[in-house]
Amino acid sequence: MHYEGTKAGYPSSVGTSSPKRNKENSIWAGSYLPITLANLTVVAVAAFDGLAIVAALPNIAKDLGNVSLSPWVLTAYLATSALAAIVAGPIIDTIGVRKTFQITGLWFLFTSALAAIAPSMTLLIAARSLQGIGGGLVIAVALASVGLAYPEKLRPTAFAANSMVWGTLGLGGPVLAGALLELSGWRLIFVVQLPITALALAMGWKRLPDAVDNSDEKKLNFDLTGITLLSICIIASLIAVSELTKSPIPSAILFMATGFFIYLYWRHSGEKNDPVLLQRHITKFPLSRIHAASALALITGLATDNYLPLYMQTTRGRSEAFASFSVVFLTVGWTVAAFATSKILKRRSEEDVILLGSTLMIPSVLLAGISVSFSYALAVLFGAYFLIGASIGFISTSGLTLLQSSSTPEEMGRTNSAHQFLRTLAITYGVAIGGAILLSVVKARTGDVESVRKVLSGDNITVASDTTEAIGSGLAWAHVFSGATACIGFLIAVSLYRKRKRFIS
Repeated sequence: MHYEGTKAGYPSSVGTSSPKRNKENSIWAGSYLPITLANLTVVAVAAFDGLAIVAALPNIAKDLGNVSLSPWVLTAYLATSALAAIVAGPIIDTIGVRKTFQITGLWFLFTSALAAIAPSMTLLIAARSLQGIGGGLVIAVALASVGLAYPEKLRPTAFAANSMVWGTLGLGGPVLAGALLELSGWRLIFVVQLPITALALAMGWKRLPDAVDNSDEKKLNFDLTGITLLSICIIASLIAVSELTKSPIPSAILFMATGFFIYLYWRHSGEKNDPVLLQRHITKFPLSRIHAASALALITGLATDNYLPLYMQTTRGRSEAFASFSVVFLTVGWTVAAFATSKILKRRSEEDVILLGSTLMIPSVLLAGISVSFSYALAVLFGAYFLIGASIGFISTSGLTLLQSSSTPEEMGRTNSAHQFLRTLAITYGVAIGGAILLSVVKARTGDVESVRKVLSGDNITVASDTTEAIGSGLAWAHVFSGATACIGFLIAVSLYRKRKRFIS
């Protein structure tokens, strides 16, 4: 069965539709406004949390001690957030967006308060682990509510607004975090999240869509075996990628273990009636092409963009502040393209825009790689990254709208959860692989990997000239990898374009 959302006769707004709503043509008008504000506030909290905690880690370590454990303040949140993305779909589809939002919003509020008063590093990490569960579920709610609360024509605008929030905080978040740290220390970062989360809860408490199926017979059934198998896959593969340059043989063993557990989960999901992640939500057309195109776009951009600050600070000899600013261009390009997509989709189809973004990605990555290899003017390099960000914006926004229009309301949570889960993995793997390539080149040429790790950790040290040159070469080779993934993404986009056109005709 092929799902076409509202095109197939399914309601565009579940549990909240009315004649008045059908006349509203803006996410900022009438009964849509509280939903929009609730969603954007939640996205703002999540975006700010990630940016602020990175900036606050040195202060946290200085205050609580146990410096070696400080990276887990961020890692613990990301790990449990990824796990929450797996289970979010069945929860949303069973109890609805509204109840999921209410429960997880209160959970995030409570755990943020725990983090603010944590007296030790160990307890802070525990609080962050709990906070990540709520954070992952709330973001899943924000994605699913777009598909359930808005008609199809307004979804691109809603996703563009979400991108605007991420882009705005990408520019102003570090400044705001620095101001809070100067004003009252790291605890204020968690305290600030409390009223903002409470405001989001107040606006969305009664306005977000209710469950599609309100029958009492529908009960939540956790697939504990499936969750365990997928969790092992995530942990094993992430350790394998992160340790690739230091321990290649153990990493290879972990990669094989990952493949084995993926096989076990695939067999499990085929035998179980209600697995946590359904096979058809990964393999069914056009979902499979959407997942692949979006994941490859994220891997292509973030495998190199994440290491621009290191390259700027060492190879180009720029200040730390200037180096931090270098990652803004991809974010801005992404945001601009998301808004452009919301306009383009009024005249063109999603597969057209995905193909546009995939086509633009290849020369953009090529230009960025050449700029790094031959030390072109920074304006050229930053322009290339703006275009890379725009490519991601075109692909990501169009992919989300096509994914939701290809899903039934009854499975909107699971479909979005599968996509969010794969996107999260793509981001994580892209950054890890890019770093592994860069460090491998540095290790092969100089052996001075530790100084690079210290710079990445924020230490202010002087790096030898041969190491700075090796960093530039390593980033250039990372662009070669990104170029390969960009070409694969283009082939996926062509396949989606051709098959969709044949299917529609």
